Amino acid sequence: MAQRRKNYRLDPSPVGLVGVPASLVVNFLDPNGRLESSFDFTVYRTAPRIAAETALAFRHHHAGHSPATREGAFNTLSRWFAFLNDHTSEITSMGDVDTAVLHAFIAWLNAKPWTKSSRHGSWSVLKQMIGWLKHNRPDLVARDLEIPFNAFPRKNAETRPREALSRSEMEAVLAAGRKDIEASWATFQRGKALLSQVDREAIARERDLSRLDLDDLGVMLAVIVEHYGGLMPPQNVTLKRGSGRWRLHFASVRHGGNQKLSSYLHALPETLIPYMIAIGAQSYANPEALRELRRDCMSDHLLLEGREVMTWSKGRSNRLQRRSFLRNKSLSVPHLVDRVLEMTARLLPHVPAQDRDRLFLVASINGSRATQLIPNYLASKHVRLFVQRHDLVDEKGDPLALTLAALRTTGLTLAHEALGHDILKTQVLANHVTPDTTQRYIDRPIVRRAQERVVGDLQARFVDIVRGTDAPERRDEISATDAAYATAAGFTCKDPLAGVGEGQKVGRLCTAWLGCFTCPNAVIPLDPDVLARLISTRDALVAARQELAPDRWRLLYAPKLEILENDILPRFSSELHLAASMKMAPALPVIE
Repeated sequence: MAQRRKNYRLDPSPVGLVGVPASLVVNFLDPNGRLESSFDFTVYRTAPRIAAETALAFRHHHAGHSPATREGAFNTLSRWFAFLNDHTSEITSMGDVDTAVLHAFIAWLNAKPWTKSSRHGSWSVLKQMIGWLKHNRPDLVARDLEIPFNAFPRKNAETRPREALSRSEMEAVLAAGRKDIEASWATFQRGKALLSQVDREAIARERDLSRLDLDDLGVMLAVIVEHYGGLMPPQNVTLKRGSGRWRLHFASVRHGGNQKLSSYLHALPETLIPYMIAIGAQSYANPEALRELRRDCMSDHLLLEGREVMTWSKGRSNRLQRRSFLRNKSLSVPHLVDRVLEMTARLLPHVPAQDRDRLFLVASINGSRATQLIPNYLASKHVRLFVQRHDLVDEKGDPLALTLAALRTTGLTLAHEALGHDILKTQVLANHVTPDTTQRYIDRPIVRRAQERVVGDLQARFVDIVRGTDAPERRDEISATDAAYATAAGFTCKDPLAGVGEGQKVGRLCTAWLGCFTCPNAVIPLDPDVLARLISTRDALVAARQELAPDRWRLLYAPKLEILENDILPRFSSELHLAASMKMAPALPVIE
């Protein structure tokens, strides 16, 4: 069979977009063809043609972006249309927008009381729309249009550093979270044990609650599970006239209330928050990405046995975020996720379809009794209650400013320190595209000082290499102390870097510095002050023989005493001994 020849012909160029844009509604579909998000530009009906042309650019530019990015860009475009309403009514299409109009928009933004990064964000969204039109539909923009370059220089210079906790504060938070996690898990496990001890099938068939012992906690839990799907019924159900369910209401009160009973059956907002804190502190996930973790976020590592990979999506990025974890600790991320999966499994039949694949599901006990992905406001509220419940304070004694967003900043700051202040390694850990983003997370005074020390050391090593010296190898080991003051029991060392001692190397500080009596580099002046210190050292060694363990004494101190008494002290004359005896004995450190 003849081999088919490869076709090297190029496909014809796509037909360019033509015509006047008219659609004001932009729809985006998900990979399955279902509607993912929709944006209605008819809200900008005061400039319908500009809205249609902007909608065209919006549709094509954001086709491959995440829903969160599209939502943010659409909301930000409202500032452009607000400017057009304030500026002039003569601009009816994007073709009327020239460079002067763009400069006027920049000036309009600068007059607003917004941060520079916020003003830059508003300009950047519009610049993307105009850039797409200029490249793909030049017939819709002014022919001589020039887009201003770097309209907001150093946009992050004025940005406040992200809030981060100190190491001690973070340890206190994790300790409090560990306490809550173990308590809630023990309660949930007790609920499972109680349910296993009763006849759930018989309870499910029984409709007359008066025939059941509702004072038995296991029976009470079984009634909730079998008759109400595991969720506590509201009072308008239990106290409904003629329903015969009033016994359930009063039994609930006797057992501690709906909140207590629900904690035996499924996760509550206050029980989920410690899990979110512990997982966020270890994964460094953004708060919204953490809240929207999927139930299938954990998977086995393909190469490393015993490790599991946590995968999640970040709102403004199409790149998946990943971190791997060991299962060797009870509070490691894989174990925590397994617990949350089990504690929220009973809620799955009750949650809306769009939340059914999420991890952090909760059921409200009061009010609407909604069962859903934990809302942002509820997560923030219970983080504050978590701080109050455990009386967590900062280094000033004020209530700790703990937020889910602070977990990522704190984790990256501490990891940056552990990685030797290497910003490129921290960038990989944070899954950032550029190190500039990472720098904004870890920019702290203490980090800057450490970075300056590292940079200074690298610069010094570079200078040493250029000069051809051997300083890079010696730098860490050479002491800043002058050799003239290298006192060892009263005498000086001629050169602690000479390497003449046994096992020593030239250029490296002697490992026996300050402690060797027999070093050939030792210089012992025949001086009464030196002799007085040597005699005091001998007396201290003799006294220590009575207090130290015999084996330790023989190993460490007996050789030194023998050298002092038999070799060094006899070299001093009797006149020097007499002069030394009249001097005050110097204080010596305790011999241990």
